[in-house]
Amino acid sequence: MRYAAIGGFALIFAQAAPVLAQTDDGMCRNGLFAEQNETFGLARIIGSGKSQFYQDMDGCPAKAARCLDRTYVVPGDRVVTGRSKGEFVCTYFPNGVGGSAGWMPRSRLAALPVDPKPSLNRWLGRWTDDDNYLHFKRGVKGLRVDGMAYWPSANPSPEQRPGGPNMGEIGGLVSLSGSTAFEPECKVTFHLLGDILIAADPTRHCDGMNVTFSGVYLRKKR
Repeated sequence: MRYAAIGGFALIFAQAAPVLAQTDDGMCRNGLFAEQNETFGLARIIGSGKSQFYQDMDGCPAKAARCLDRTYVVPGDRVVTGRSKGEFVCTYFPNGVGGSAGWMPRSRLAALPVDPKPSLNRWLGRWTDDDNYLHFKRGVKGLRVDGMAYWPSANPSPEQRPGGPNMGEIGGLVSLSGSTAFEPECKVTFHLLGDILIAADPTRHCDGMNVTFSGVYLRKKR
């Protein structure tokens, strides 16, 4: 990982850890963004004109028209960055309605400062990713998280899911380390990037079928 400390913050572009680099299949997609990357940063889209995402299949990402995706971001948009692959960075654009993920040329990204050790108060509150939610609050013995996750949604139609949604529930104390937190019972890891929260839930330990807490959460406005 390369970083430069600035005023107690860090400018970060996440680099793949050695183990991840050896087994990297090149995938960079919405649903698995939180699990496909081990470290995260923030960046601003720079340059002129729209910047399309690059796909991750059939030899992509590569600077070729066949790799271009239809989704795009524009200069000034803020994105979450993950691991690198050559001249590309796995990137997620949170937009409140599912977001968009894909490979983005490094030349279109300018790293933004991230607090490497946010105060406990920065975690507090309700965070949402579509219907899924996480609520961080002070417990008697420290920071606590409670939340629910759903599939296919919290209120599916009878045609989608006649018996109602599958659900997952998390509730317990978390251990803090810098900008990362871990809930041991459900084995979910959280990464705090200011007003963006990444949850990685690779084991699905507390989840119903097809349910996961993995995702990019935004702070719920009061």
